[in-house]
Amino acid sequence: MLVMVAALALMAGISQASVIGVRQGSIGICPNITEKYDFDPVPYLGRWFEIERFNIIFQAGMDCVQAIYSDLGDGYVEVHNTARRSNGNFTDLIGQAHAIAPGVLLVEFPGYIPAEYHILDTDYDTFSSVYNCIQEGEFHWQFAWVLSRTQQLDDTTYAYARQVFVDNGIDLDLFHFTYQGDDCPYLP
Repeated sequence: MLVMVAALALMAGISQASVIGVRQGSIGICPNITEKYDFDPVPYLGRWFEIERFNIIFQAGMDCVQAIYSDLGDGYVEVHNTARRSNGNFTDLIGQAHAIAPGVLLVEFPGYIPAEYHILDTDYDTFSSVYNCIQEGEFHWQFAWVLSRTQQLDDTTYAYARQVFVDNGIDLDLFHFTYQGDDCPYLP
């Protein structure tokens, strides 16, 4: 999930031509999604591992992706994203988020335009299904992540987390697995 929200933030404020350089858009409109209406940020705090994501050039070659959310008070959460780059180097990015609607966080990283983070569903203990879509004229750019509290999800929970996207009209074929393993350089 490293740089995922930063990529969204960057894309939120740039033109279609620039966005195409980030990830090729598709002709069509963003789906009408339903966020988790009773989302509570407190039990969402803690460590999340990225199980799979839509391809994003900013995350190309990254594995061992995780995010740690910590309470900053006054409704704000620190977002600490980490990953291993394709060259083996560890990278991280720290920002903050706050709720702007039920199931929707506005995430901000230094140097990037704020971006929305839509929690379609989560049980807080095992999985989270996260999505964003940016519409620019007749093109749209989609971003999605399946997150887990552990490095792997059991088959039943994984299937449920993916079904959330199907129920929101989101194409599962765009997902790509993210490696998580014992050799990953996770924060303590």
